[in-house]
Amino acid sequence: MRLVSLALMIVLPVLAATGQHLADRGLSERHHRHHDTYVAASVLTRTLIVVMVFMAVLGLALTWLCSLGVFEASTVVLGSFFSSFVVTMFLLWLLMRRYSVVTYDDRMVVTPILGRQRTIAYRDITSMEWHRALLGGRQDVRVFSKGQRRPSTIRGILDVQQILMRINRFDVLSASPSADERERG
Repeated sequence: MRLVSLALMIVLPVLAATGQHLADRGLSERHHRHHDTYVAASVLTRTLIVVMVFMAVLGLALTWLCSLGVFEASTVVLGSFFSSFVVTMFLLWLLMRRYSVVTYDDRMVVTPILGRQRTIAYRDITSMEWHRALLGGRQDVRVFSKGQRRPSTIRGILDVQQILMRINRFDVLSASPSADERERG
């Protein structure tokens, strides 16, 4: 168990840093001739790696100090806690790297954090609703389209306004919740 925890605390941050370096997209928006690609900002994914490395180093140092007898905490408990934190950060980093929205002239392809990729023709969009993000901050947009039971969500971590400009279906976009609140207040 201790070796597995130590291996996870070493291997996963190195793997994430290497993956980030090799596949770094640079900009969160890429404008090409035929399509535009929107991904999570590199600053966000790099920050997850920094947190992962910091917690791994802290976990290794505390586990080592406990094995020397400096602290009386259990090395198994410490190793388990810090390795589970590193694994959680690694999975979050992996999921953030996966998320993207690619817009074309007549359709968009949404690759969600979890689930299968969805292609949505702009003409098939029946409605779009602003939706409060789970963790606050920027708002998400839920896109409802013909033939899909569940909406696709454009997360606020992307440039939602730019994507909406590209979709150009403001006729089906509901009013922003913040605009509604201003009218009532």
